[in-house]
Amino acid sequence: MISQSKELSHKLSIEIKVVVGIILFTLLIVFVERYQLSKNVINQFFEAKKSKNLLLVNTIAPVLGLNISLGLDGSNRDYLDYIVKENPFVIRIQLEDSEGRIIYQNVNDTANNGHTRNVEDENTKEGIDFYDKVIIDSLSNAPVGYVHIDFSDKDFKALQSANRLLTLRLFAITFVLLIVFVILVRREFRHLKDLAQGVLSYDPKLNFCSLTASERHDEVGVIQNAVVSMVNKINAYNHILSEANLSLEEKIQERTQELLEANERLKSLSVTDELTQLSNRRYFSEYFEKTWELAKRKGVNVSLVLCDIDFFKMVNDTHGHQIGDEVLKSVATALKESLKRNTDFVARYGGEEFVIVMYDANFEEASLVCQRIQENLKKDQLVTPEGTKIEPVTMSFGISSLIPKNDENCESIIKNADDALYEAKRSGRNRIVRF
Repeated sequence: MISQSKELSHKLSIEIKVVVGIILFTLLIVFVERYQLSKNVINQFFEAKKSKNLLLVNTIAPVLGLNISLGLDGSNRDYLDYIVKENPFVIRIQLEDSEGRIIYQNVNDTANNGHTRNVEDENTKEGIDFYDKVIIDSLSNAPVGYVHIDFSDKDFKALQSANRLLTLRLFAITFVLLIVFVILVRREFRHLKDLAQGVLSYDPKLNFCSLTASERHDEVGVIQNAVVSMVNKINAYNHILSEANLSLEEKIQERTQELLEANERLKSLSVTDELTQLSNRRYFSEYFEKTWELAKRKGVNVSLVLCDIDFFKMVNDTHGHQIGDEVLKSVATALKESLKRNTDFVARYGGEEFVIVMYDANFEEASLVCQRIQENLKKDQLVTPEGTKIEPVTMSFGISSLIPKNDENCESIIKNADDALYEAKRSGRNRIVRF
């Protein structure tokens, strides 16, 4: 039961809770105040009525006692008739002697209006509806009779009726005022709902907000203007942040491109000889090992040519290392121009020594490449800064060609080519030796 009450409380909006709470609290206050006021008015009227009736009874009792003691029954009748006549709120007076015999009885038909005494009626109270009093002889202090007086309660009932009517009117007025108050509260909550919907509709990605500055000076207007100001600041910061992000992205792209280019340069430097722009020995080792394994799987020839510039030390000693570098560049160009197949590979092996790898090529094909290189070298003629012409350089070639076997490694063909190059050097240079 408690959990259900909590769930219902969570489902009800604050508006409904506030309105219901105000209505119940107001009705409770009005009911309590009205009940207390009504009770006080009725009690005061009752006590005043009772005092008035008691005053009448206490006034006529001594007179009746004296007349009874003197045997003046006629005087009592005239006196009581006068009392009934002068007091319209008296309905009936009955006088009895000490033995209970009725001496006098008078009923005021005008005041009676069908009234009958009902002692069981809870509204029937001695002093307001009726009064019974023992008549005492003032001389002997002995009871000489009884007087019974019934009083009209019309004014009391009229008061009760008027009080009930006033209560109903008061509740009606209170209810109307509450309805007006509820309408005003709902109107204020409507502004709060509109404010909440405007806040919820705000999309910082689109910089969209349905709220505008309010001209209200109450709390709702202050809150709305604060929200609008906050949204404007967020939009401004988003704009600044977007520009910063865009600038950052451009810088990141620039840095990324620079890193890619730097990596490419580093990669190129790691596999390229800086002077001749040919592949270096490190890259040759990787390339030749892959070519060797491929030729082994395919069962085809692979040819390796080691070539060395003849008398290169003399060139350096005679013309200087700057001319020596130019010779190396010229030789590298001649080597590249002499290779016609895409599968032919040339690299600087070290110093003035170069290496050529030819996949699926035999001795004759490798020899033709070497001869082509010799012809291209004859065409090159360098001039020193002083104007001295340098004779075309020559090269010695050592060729090794074979079909790799499963139990062989690439070191064997390199050794054979190196031996062939040594033989070409030993036998006079500018020669092609096959091994």
